[in-house]
Amino acid sequence: MNRDRSGIPVRTKHGIRVVYSNADMSDVLTNGDWPSDGPKFLAALAALVEARIGRCSDPNVRIAFISAAMEANVLPESFLQN
Repeated sequence: MNRDRSGIPVRTKHGIRVVYSNADMSDVLTNGDWPSDGPKFLAALAALVEARIGRCSDPNVRIAFISAAMEANVLPESFLQN
C-alpha cells in the first residue's frame, strides 16, 4: 500500500501510532501488543497476506485493519467520528 494521506491512528501501549502502509499495519498487528486475537484480527492478517500475493486490494486491507482495530477497541474516538 502506498502511503495514504489519511493514516489510521491506533492506541498502543506507547501512545497513538498512525499507520499508513501495509507494512505498518502488519507491524502493529504482529508486534505482540495487539489486544485481541478475534476473528477480525485474523481476517486482517489474512488480508495482509493476500495483498502480498496480489489477491487483495489495498482498500480492502485498510477496511480489514480498521475492523480489527474496532474489534480491539484501539481506535481513538476522533477517528470514529470522521
